[in-house]
Amino acid sequence: MNFLREVFSDGGQGSASRILMAYHAIIGSAWVCYFMYKSPTHALPDAVTLAGITAFVTAPYAVNALKGAVTSFAPKP
Repeated sequence: MNFLREVFSDGGQGSASRILMAYHAIIGSAWVCYFMYKSPTHALPDAVTLAGITAFVTAPYAVNALKGAVTSFAPKP
């Protein structure tokens, strides 16, 4: 368990966005494999579809980074 905590942590703090990103990467990879298996040509999806899957995979991290960027502009008490 400590190993997993270190893998998904930054400075000893766990990050839900990294866990969600790993989960989304598994789902996105499975979808691409399924698409390639069911496709008559067994080819990769087009570039726009792959870009959409990439956006799906990186969304949790992007939301977390955006939250950090927005809160850095908040007035400090």
